[in-house]
Amino acid sequence: MPPLPQPPFLPSTPEELKRLGWSGLDVLIISGDAHIDHPAFPAALLGRLLVSRGFRTAILPRPIEPQELTAFGTPRLFVAVAPGTMDSMVANYTALKKPRRDDPFWPEGDLRRRPDRALINYCNLARRAFGKSLPLVAGGVEASMRRFAHYDYWSDSIRRPVLLDCGADLLLHGMGEGPILELAAALDRGAPAEPETWATIPGAVWKLPASATVPDALDLPSVETVQDDPLAFVEAHRAATRPLQRRPLRQTCAGKAVICNPAWAPRDSALFDESQLLPYSRNIHPIHGVAELPALTQVRFSVCSHRGCFGGCAFCSIGAMQGKDILTRPADSVLAEIRAMTAHPAFRGTIQDLGGPSANMYGTGCTDQGCARPSCLFPNICSKLERNQGPYLDLLTRAAALPGVRHLFVTTGLRSDLAAHDPRLLETITRKHTSGHLKLAPEHISAAVLEAMRKPGAQHFDEVLAAFRRTTSAAGRSQFLLPYFMAAHPGCTMGDMADLAEFLADRHLIVEQCQIFTPTPGTASSVAYATGISPDTGEKIFVERDPKRKELQKALALRHLPEMRPLVLQALRLAGRPGLARKLLPPRPRQT
Repeated sequence: MPPLPQPPFLPSTPEELKRLGWSGLDVLIISGDAHIDHPAFPAALLGRLLVSRGFRTAILPRPIEPQELTAFGTPRLFVAVAPGTMDSMVANYTALKKPRRDDPFWPEGDLRRRPDRALINYCNLARRAFGKSLPLVAGGVEASMRRFAHYDYWSDSIRRPVLLDCGADLLLHGMGEGPILELAAALDRGAPAEPETWATIPGAVWKLPASATVPDALDLPSVETVQDDPLAFVEAHRAATRPLQRRPLRQTCAGKAVICNPAWAPRDSALFDESQLLPYSRNIHPIHGVAELPALTQVRFSVCSHRGCFGGCAFCSIGAMQGKDILTRPADSVLAEIRAMTAHPAFRGTIQDLGGPSANMYGTGCTDQGCARPSCLFPNICSKLERNQGPYLDLLTRAAALPGVRHLFVTTGLRSDLAAHDPRLLETITRKHTSGHLKLAPEHISAAVLEAMRKPGAQHFDEVLAAFRRTTSAAGRSQFLLPYFMAAHPGCTMGDMADLAEFLADRHLIVEQCQIFTPTPGTASSVAYATGISPDTGEKIFVERDPKRKELQKALALRHLPEMRPLVLQALRLAGRPGLARKLLPPRPRQT
């Protein structure tokens, strides 16, 4: 179909459809976030891509009643549910399962809170609105990471594949651009909304009776089996996340089977690059009645230079969502996006970030397309990894020199093991592209915990810290390294956190954030938390389940805060190291 003109905003009301001259919709996207017209938000990105292919698409943020959906009429092709940039349970609850007080993805004072299990909620709403005659498609991180039997931290249970609970016809896992365009094109050609069509779409997850056969499919242990047998759950996770998986995966449950096609694997970055260059307003849709939201403010003038991560961290969903291969955008295209961004009325000369999941993975990647390692960096850096930091250094230099750009910062985290490889990049970022704090995510310093996380040894962090401090001092600047650490990850004991606290004290480091581990569905760490078995080694692993002890672990990393003092003392007693208190805790102020 010929492309449609891109409107200032994709419509969110029937009145906007009329103003655009659209007689109806081809696709309706239900969004769990506010309607934020920015490439960092999946509903906007996928919606504008569909419009670029000629499909009339609207975005409906956080509907409550079926009438809000039917007000647009019945879409010609399908309804898609994008439940949010974050998993709704992670967004709604802290690591200790307490409700969060704020929602950076929605205006304050609006009563439309994000529902728990938003994917299921919005799919049910769509079914109430349109019945079963219209194809219903699920996507996003909440759908992707729950596409097989998965551990659900909030109910402390292994739940069945979400496709069996949400009522959708189809689930598209991963970032979704290629699959959603293929789906729209197939249905537009008149292909039936049936399994025979779903089977042809990369990245699709679909349903069949358990008795049906799927050619070349690899059977995972059934849901009933993994619910009863921890070792079977570990094996199912290993099979489902094995690199270079090119066969469909099949998992049965209660007489039904869920079939997962291999992930959509683009040969180059062309579609990803195109999606970033669409004419986003980088604003919030006027229906919300506000000009700013924290979620937009943090990224409004940021540029995504690449996608994917070969780090393979056990607790992270980025690799599962974006793939292990790095999709690097051409430098000229990134610069073109920045030039267009400088014309934005609200732009004041500062690019908030230029990077990707790990900023210094730009232009890097594995040279062995048949590599089956889950991580190119753990347990050691692969000899076949191209880790030249020169392309990213060149991109920063060229972008900072563009007219209208006064400041360019790197605020996404750096991989310390890559940064240590090329001192030039770290020196350039330290001198020119740090806004006072440079983020680094070593996550821990204990060798055993880092092994469970699939993270490199602490020596890389020490190298980067020393280089950062030397360069900062030579430049006469006042800026600080901001490390991120994690407490209560599988394998992490109170003694490990005491070691971390001593490590920080010896290096005079102040930590502003230490998160308590949350077992997000579909990750290796969540499997370890559920079973007490390491998916990597098959051996038993310590798991801290007590909420109070989790808080004590966190307190050791934040020992410098006055309110943490009694918790630190208690934690050190439990770790069998009360004598460390004198070293870790600042002296009490004298009474006068």
